[in-house]
Amino acid sequence: MRQSSDFKDDSFENIGYIQDAICPKCGEPSKTGEICGACRVSEIEWFTYEPRVIITRCPQCNALYDHKMWIDDTREREELEYEAVINAVRFYRDSENPEIGISLFENSTNRTFATVELSCILYGVSCETTVKVEIIWRTEACTRCARQFGNYYEGVVQLRADGRKATPAEQEEARKIAIVTEQTLNEEGDRLSFIANMEDTREGLDITIGSKAIGEQISRDIVKKMGGRYSFHPTLIGEKEGKRIFRVTYSVRLMKFPKGSIIKIKQTYGEIIGGEGKTFTYLDLKTGFTKTVADTTAAELIGTTADAKPYMVVYTDAGIVGIMNEESGETKEVRAISYKDIMVGEQIRVITDKQTSILLP
Repeated sequence: MRQSSDFKDDSFENIGYIQDAICPKCGEPSKTGEICGACRVSEIEWFTYEPRVIITRCPQCNALYDHKMWIDDTREREELEYEAVINAVRFYRDSENPEIGISLFENSTNRTFATVELSCILYGVSCETTVKVEIIWRTEACTRCARQFGNYYEGVVQLRADGRKATPAEQEEARKIAIVTEQTLNEEGDRLSFIANMEDTREGLDITIGSKAIGEQISRDIVKKMGGRYSFHPTLIGEKEGKRIFRVTYSVRLMKFPKGSIIKIKQTYGEIIGGEGKTFTYLDLKTGFTKTVADTTAAELIGTTADAKPYMVVYTDAGIVGIMNEESGETKEVRAISYKDIMVGEQIRVITDKQTSILLP
């Protein structure tokens, strides 16, 4: 007769196997006893995509229409198509190691087909598929180009000078300032701020502008860099959808004396270095001090720094400087500048007022 200790029942050896966790849906092993990865993946969309995408581009400036606005973009067609396809695909939020492979086939000038291979790991399951995306190219004039080619404008910046005609040099400088202002505003995203036209007139320069913003900024920049002042004058031109429409004339007035002018003022001489509003600032050539006075202050124009002639210093003696024009051999004596050390052999600039020679710093 067997002892009880020798008794062996095989059913006890299978207890561990019976207690293994399984997927309640498919019966396959599951580490936690929850629905396995394969069953979870079968119940969800592990990816979504747009089978057809549209790229709208301006044929004039290549700007792209995106999210209800135009954006400057100079990238090539292929790069934009790759980006459009990538943006058309969405992986499920728990996806790991998502990958996209794209092959492009250009069917025509306005249509491209993309074969898109998608793969990822989702809940431990490898997911793969291939889809087709159609890319449609549309051309449409952007708001900026439509306005430019439609001769649209919102105002004019009129460059004038106080009591004189703006010089060609001043007009050219104003042109450069206006162009830089336009570039800066465009780079900041203001595409509607453009210069429609620049025209020389009998009195100065007219700059036709596409927005009030650029008109204001050009006026400010010219005054800041060239001196003077500006004002604006709106004119009602009509109504649209119940809203009154104005065009604005920005009147920029340069100083009575342009920068670099040599003037005779208060029994001395000065060099105009700037001005703002109804004042101008000059360097007192006798003392070296900077002074600001009202633009109504009496002053006589002697010339400009461009009129000054080069001389070589031959000697210095007790506040007197002997100078010589190297081309003509002409020699003369001028008063030294108290605030500037002058060395024999150096070159200096001199401008003449009748019989008086004026040494420039």
